[in-house]
Amino acid sequence: MKPEPATPATAARRHSLASQLHVRLLVVLGILWLVASLVAILGLRKETNEVQDLALAESAERLLTLLPDPLPPDIDAVHRPRIDSIGLRRDSRQPVVVYQVLDLEQRVLLRSAHAPQTPLAPTAREGMSIHDGWRIATVTHQGRRAQFAEAVWHRNSTLWRATLTLLVPLLLMLPLAALALRQVVRKTIRQLQPLQDELGRRPAHDLQPLPLQDTPTELHPLLGTVNGLMARLQALLAAERSFSAKMAHELRTPLAAARAQAQRLSQETDDERTRERALTLVRQLDRLTHLATRLLQIARVDSGVALQRQRLDLRQLAQLVVDEFAQSREPDPALHLVTEPDTPAPVMGDIDALGIAVRNLIDNALKHAGPEARVEVRVLPDEISVTDNGPGAPGTDLATLVRPFERGSSLARGTGLGLSLVQTIAQQSGAELLLTSPVADGQGWRATLWFRPPA
Repeated sequence: MKPEPATPATAARRHSLASQLHVRLLVVLGILWLVASLVAILGLRKETNEVQDLALAESAERLLTLLPDPLPPDIDAVHRPRIDSIGLRRDSRQPVVVYQVLDLEQRVLLRSAHAPQTPLAPTAREGMSIHDGWRIATVTHQGRRAQFAEAVWHRNSTLWRATLTLLVPLLLMLPLAALALRQVVRKTIRQLQPLQDELGRRPAHDLQPLPLQDTPTELHPLLGTVNGLMARLQALLAAERSFSAKMAHELRTPLAAARAQAQRLSQETDDERTRERALTLVRQLDRLTHLATRLLQIARVDSGVALQRQRLDLRQLAQLVVDEFAQSREPDPALHLVTEPDTPAPVMGDIDALGIAVRNLIDNALKHAGPEARVEVRVLPDEISVTDNGPGAPGTDLATLVRPFERGSSLARGTGLGLSLVQTIAQQSGAELLLTSPVADGQGWRATLWFRPPA
């Protein structure tokens, strides 16, 4: 037969520490129970045989002591008790205990009613012996020999009944022991629940070592390894952030220098064709600078910068970002901020990462809405939204626009990385990016960062 394929449920049971511990403890308990039962049964059989043999021997000695010496000539050689069933098994009428009194010439002087007429064991020595299905106690005194015998089948039946009396309660206790053991294992495993709850409550950026004082000693090596891993991860994240910052500076400097040289070339040359090529080079360098900035932002966000948490006000964040754009300082600004001054908008997040997200949303709106665009940044207590009155993205699956290098139907130049970057920052910040288009009258675009209320 082919082995039954493992299902997720059976695999989970196979790899469950509680199930393995329960099964192994139950197996060990069962083996110990079997060994203890075997020792108890052997001891019980030995003690029972000794007691029964001693009773037979004492009965034989007492019989010889009570008989007169010599026996009266008119005594009946067959001792017939008043109740004929004494010494018989009730269900089969088989003799259980018999006795004989013999002289030294092996002649039967006295016997029980169910004893044979011939000697039970004529060659038996003094003490206990087994002969023809009888367990016989032989005692000799003053020229007479008394033999008290018990049927071997009766002795074995007695021992089996005693064994069952011992085993049955123990067998009935095994299922109860299994249930009790299961509860004990579960209760012991529950000691890990506080540690699990603490890890569940931790934000994604919290890489502090796990406490060891309230955990079982057996888990300390494992938790120590986990703490070491978290420390190494924290060091790697710090190194990644440092690398991203340095790379941003190192790339911007040569790109800015190359752009300045291209601009200078376009101004100093008199050749129209050379000037056009120099301006084309300036535009390509601007595009390269923009792309490099996006890639560095993505590298920085992927390193986990948005996992950091601090309390910040969305109004102040939006004001700082909006002030960076020249469109907000024009006489007729294409970019303006709408806030409620008396209503704070506190959230938990990293101000640099969220600044990158809002900056990308504004840049995306200004670029794709057209030259006559009007962009509004609105701040509410739990969200910040960027809305433009451009053509929007009607008929486009908005969910696909958050994929890297995915662009809509807009003719404006872009890298296709802005919304993907915002989506990553939103996920790391515990927020959600909501896209809406059209907004009104079949046009317009709105991107909203909604911060979930804390649990």
